[in-house]
Amino acid sequence: MPDILILTARVEQAAPPSVEGRGYVARIESVSGPLLEAWGESPEAAQEELIQAMLGWISSHDCAESMAGTLAAAGFPGIDDDTELQLEFAPGEDDGAPGN
Repeated sequence: MPDILILTARVEQAAPPSVEGRGYVARIESVSGPLLEAWGESPEAAQEELIQAMLGWISSHDCAESMAGTLAAAGFPGIDDDTELQLEFAPGEDDGAPGN
């Protein structure tokens, strides 16, 4: 059975909100800062944008065979071809609702 790496994302209200109405940011943090981030007009939009960004990131790193090195540098060592990546959203600070 492959190992699973759970990447936890948080959605926060941007401070200050951007001029384009993108008032929320969803981030996957790593040891050295954001691994991935995406913006949206609502928490749900930011989550969806992050999911799309992660799919693109996985695709580009999988083709380049550089994902293990990138994740190790971000503080997630021991990743190999059999490791499954799972994205989870932490509950928001304001709503207390479970993540998606």
